[in-house]
Amino acid sequence: REALGRGAAALSLAGAPATLQLREEAARCSALDLVKLPGGEARSQLQGLVFGMARRIESLEERLEETLASSCSPEKNTARSQQLFLPDPSPRKNRSAGSVLPAKRKIPGESLINPGFKSKKAPSGVDFEDS
Repeated sequence: REALGRGAAALSLAGAPATLQLREEAARCSALDLVKLPGGEARSQLQGLVFGMARRIESLEERLEETLASSCSPEKNTARSQQLFLPDPSPRKNRSAGSVLPAKRKIPGESLINPGFKSKKAPSGVDFEDS
């Protein structure tokens, strides 16, 4: 309708097939022949066309959302950014394999946060019966 209103398209109804002429240079085809179909066939073709367009619009909207989400997100490439923090596969600690000290074992009662400090014994409590 907009193209017809601007004069960018012309519709001629003379003859059996109607012809839609597009005058814009960006148009892919310059003329479309519109054939009148019986009601049932036209309905099914129109339904298929509308549903096909709806699926296409939905897929384009999903692609647009994914593109916007990836461009606006601070973690654009999570896989690539996480690779920066993964341990290096090259064995750096194995360079001096002969001088490796044995791992220090945890002594029972020793603090995990402050190694070398033994936790205090649990208080035995107060005996109120003596007072």
